[in-house]
Amino acid sequence: MSKHNVIPAIYFLICILLLAGCEKDKITAPFDVKLDTSAEFLLYLEEAGDIINNSVPPVIQALEVYNNMPDYLIIDLRDSLNFISGHIQGSKNIGKDSLFSYVQGNYSRFSKVILISASGQTAAYYSSLLHLAGFNNIYYMNYGMASWNVLFTSVWMDRLYTYNNPSFFSYTSYSKREYTPLPVINLKTPGESMQDLLKDRVDGLIRAGFDEDYSSVYSQTAMTFNYWLHISPNQYTICTGPIILYSSNPYVTNTYHLIGSVFYQVFPDPSDFRSTSYLQTVPSDSSVAVYSATGQESAFYTAYLRLLGYDARSILFGVNNIDYSMLFRASELIPFAFKESYIMNFPYVTGTN
Repeated sequence: MSKHNVIPAIYFLICILLLAGCEKDKITAPFDVKLDTSAEFLLYLEEAGDIINNSVPPVIQALEVYNNMPDYLIIDLRDSLNFISGHIQGSKNIGKDSLFSYVQGNYSRFSKVILISASGQTAAYYSSLLHLAGFNNIYYMNYGMASWNVLFTSVWMDRLYTYNNPSFFSYTSYSKREYTPLPVINLKTPGESMQDLLKDRVDGLIRAGFDEDYSSVYSQTAMTFNYWLHISPNQYTICTGPIILYSSNPYVTNTYHLIGSVFYQVFPDPSDFRSTSYLQTVPSDSSVAVYSATGQESAFYTAYLRLLGYDARSILFGVNNIDYSMLFRASELIPFAFKESYIMNFPYVTGTN
């Protein structure tokens, strides 16, 4: 399917309809072109600010959180046992089943809402979904509780690894696939608005959860790199982040990345996940693996792809767990390598309060 026969054509039809005074969430395509729910939903997201393609992931450092603890709403996403063993004073332990409703009822009273998980990956995933739902003051704390105090760092320190097998990597720049139809998204009830559909899908995806537990190996939303090695021929693998991550040698373009992986540019450069760019080269008929430097960025973009109906999973801990040493070969990548200097050793409290 040609790119020019899919979304751009729909944009033209949308313009005609808007001039005719139709409501954006009740669009009916004229002529013989069928504007399905999937395309309408995507256009709704992009017209509502196109958050994913127009901004960087909303990451915040532990130092800023520490300096503003009384003013920020801090939500700890970990299970109750981990929360009791140590958490930030004043933080709220909110589970995935009630997170959407809790944020909806409390976010407007705070300048920033901070999501915190063990490694930062779950928090990044949920922050993406909540931003898309319209909560624009949501942030995730970089590296999660591992950056707060040394007590919590094992989740990261135990995952720093360098695979020395050259067969895992490639110097070939792989091409994106041909354009394909969007995944099918159905309305929950007849006549449901796009706004209601968005909230329902975001709440549903949050309730389904994100599994950053490395021992799980493979889940609906994530996988370990070891597992990817076993199934990589059956995956469409995406590398997101700065181009230097795909081209690790700053003097040689398109080098040193996971074999078979395809690079997708994200903000601040023109985003490849935009409808008028390369979004529809992401296959809707096969599984998608997404990796980045830390796994937080890939979780952020995986959430968007899953919201659109793609069967996408984030590779946990990213290049930190694939080729940690590579992150020190270019100055642009060093900030993405988890280091002991990132551990702030701020105070924490125990118990349920």
